[in-house]
Amino acid sequence: MCTSAPDADAQASVRRYFADYEVYEGGQCVAWGQVAAHVDDRAASADAIVATLRDDAARQHGAAPGAIRLRCVCRL
Repeated sequence: MCTSAPDADAQASVRRYFADYEVYEGGQCVAWGQVAAHVDDRAASADAIVATLRDDAARQHGAAPGAIRLRCVCRL
């Protein structure tokens, strides 16, 4: 039994990501927040993970995904 890594299971390919972000409008930061997402690692590239986090953050604030600046992304 390995104690340094979790045992493989059916959920091993689904990862959770957390991001801290800012929302910009007219060059000014108008809001900030945090978002978490579940992503299937088998089909996701780094670009897809970032796009998912930005889309979720934009939906929370009613903003365009291009207005979102991810400050920090962590895999949980």
